[in-house]
Amino acid sequence: MNKIILVLLLAISFTGFSAHIAESLPDYTVEYVADSSVSANNGKVTIKCTFGGDYESHTLIYGINGISNSISLTPENTFSFNQQPGKYTFQFYYSSSFVEVETDSIAVLAGQSTIIHVSFHPAREMQLMKKPVIYLYPEKATEVFVQLETIGKLTFTYPELNTGWHLTANTDGTLKIGEQTYPYLFWEAEQAVESPFNTTTDGFVVSRSNVISFLEEKLTLMGFNDRERTDFITFWGPQLAANAYNLIQFQFNDVCDSYATLMISPTPDHINRVYMVWTASQTGENDLIQPQVLPVLDRSGFDVLEWGGVQVVSTTVY
Repeated sequence: MNKIILVLLLAISFTGFSAHIAESLPDYTVEYVADSSVSANNGKVTIKCTFGGDYESHTLIYGINGISNSISLTPENTFSFNQQPGKYTFQFYYSSSFVEVETDSIAVLAGQSTIIHVSFHPAREMQLMKKPVIYLYPEKATEVFVQLETIGKLTFTYPELNTGWHLTANTDGTLKIGEQTYPYLFWEAEQAVESPFNTTTDGFVVSRSNVISFLEEKLTLMGFNDRERTDFITFWGPQLAANAYNLIQFQFNDVCDSYATLMISPTPDHINRVYMVWTASQTGENDLIQPQVLPVLDRSGFDVLEWGGVQVVSTTVY
């Protein structure tokens, strides 16, 4: 129980921010300074903290080789302590609003100050990219290889994704893998993003009573066929209808690459990617939201359509 990771898990759990995760970012530097106040048989460690964003006063939790301590920072966000010479790893946790920092092995030298400059980067929230499904419509039965690279951790795929999906795509959209036939390829992933909304003013505020007619209209406008539209609405419709109002934004193609990239061989004539980002809204009126202009998708030739979405649990855009 003395390892800092256990302390951090408890701290995150009690503050209700279990969705925040750590990321690999440049977050500390080390310098050594001769210090006449330090005995020849001892070493001194000074921690200097900076914060990449607004922050409130918190006790800093820090660990030395996994043994945790806590301390209140000075107004200059520093603290110092004596440490026996040797090599140590350090861990630092300030609050759930910032990414935890863990160092590699750092040498503490006798008669010197080891100064560790710790930069706390804002934490990102885990968002679940739900049910992206991929439809393929070649002009003739075609052997296709589909590769998927996600930003974040894949939580489920169907059929199972190994190095990719090797399949036979038929003109009616059915996909053959081995002896099995599938209507589409499916994946989900947990991803860390600052905000899935592409802008804070471009979208639609939709009431519960208008959810189905809204989706039918917009998906038809974009060029979804009957099966795709039905699949989309039967998945997202009940979730959207659970709220009195929703803020909805559609994202396309290059923007979708920030979640995952698709590589398909042979190359389709068109790869149309449509992700819906949405969150419950507190009101049906929002003067800041301007109706989003939606494209008409080109479905000609060897066509691929992928749709999915992200529900934003907490946001400041509405």
